[in-house]
Amino acid sequence: MNHIVEVTQDALTQMLLNGFEAFVIKHGGKKRSGIEFHASLYGDFEFNQKSGIHYNVIRFVSADTSARMASGSVENDPEAQDLKEQIAEQLGYYRLGNMHSHPYLLNEMSLDTVRNRGCVFSKGDKKFFKYQLEQKPEGSYLLELVLTIKQLEKQNTVRDGRIDDSVIEFSVGNCKCFLRAQAFSKNDGGELVEEPTRLNCEYLEKLTYISADFGRVKAKPKRTRVLEYKPR
Repeated sequence: MNHIVEVTQDALTQMLLNGFEAFVIKHGGKKRSGIEFHASLYGDFEFNQKSGIHYNVIRFVSADTSARMASGSVENDPEAQDLKEQIAEQLGYYRLGNMHSHPYLLNEMSLDTVRNRGCVFSKGDKKFFKYQLEQKPEGSYLLELVLTIKQLEKQNTVRDGRIDDSVIEFSVGNCKCFLRAQAFSKNDGGELVEEPTRLNCEYLEKLTYISADFGRVKAKPKRTRVLEYKPR
């Protein structure tokens, strides 16, 4: 099957607001900044039988406030997702899938490594996707997005733009971001399959750099793993 995933400007805004709050602001008893967040994706869905294309329009994003967030993993609560799905359907929206973030502080991974390896779904991600598909009827698929945020010393808009069909690279202030969309299914042998997926985002296609008037994201003095932002 082929999949087209359209991210509206409203949905992109919510992804970035939630992603950067989890990235910059230290949460509760956490000892560091840069934790992963998890969210549910809602919008419209259409299947064109003639072309065989599943068309998903992500209209808004709901951060899963009950998720257990850490620097290297995030675990959502299925009960919370089911609750929100039931409410959203009453308001005329489908739950299309999920998303989470991959945060990288300045010294945690080079930009080239993030671009080649850090912005893809991890082995742990894929193991969980496979488990989810095993709980679903045959022929089902999952739609997953990942927002990767990489802290840099300074603004670097070089290579901003589309990487391939499913990934767009862009900048927010002195941070480099990658948004990836992927539909997954499983074959007859139970193996996870990445189905052809195209990510469209009109806003990012027109403007790949988002100016950060809030200032520069940087580490607090003598605290390399605790970030702050300096208003201009």
